[in-house]
Amino acid sequence: MFGRKNVATVASDVLDGVSPYVDRLAHDEKLRRRLAAVLTAGAAARTRAKKHTGLTGLATRLTTDPVLRTQLGEVSSQLQKASNRLKKHKSHKLRNTVLLLAGAGAVVAAIPSLREAVMSKLDGSDSAGGSDVPPAYEPATPAAETENPSA
Repeated sequence: MFGRKNVATVASDVLDGVSPYVDRLAHDEKLRRRLAAVLTAGAAARTRAKKHTGLTGLATRLTTDPVLRTQLGEVSSQLQKASNRLKKHKSHKLRNTVLLLAGAGAVVAAIPSLREAVMSKLDGSDSAGGSDVPPAYEPATPAAETENPSA
């Protein structure tokens, strides 16, 4: 049928969505401390707000009780910090390395003396002494012209 799922499929989907958060909670001590602070501050604010029941009682309590406002602010800030902790921080190591190498290559390409030094090191030849490898093509010298000067 269209759009109908059984209970096992729905439960599996829910578990797949929750498992990254549970894994982070199990391995991240700082996140656990932040969530415990959220729960503690929330419980304290709740017991403090329970003294006046109803919407008007809560509204007057929020406007007159600075401790309750402070506790609710603490709940808000701790929730924000826990949320930021759950967000993954992307690593830019590869990007930064590529940019560094590209910048170094641009500097080498822009400075002729540096470019020649790098190319000579890459070719294996020294700039002062020349190469031990014979060149691939040597032009032939005309032997007849050098041996017979009377012509």
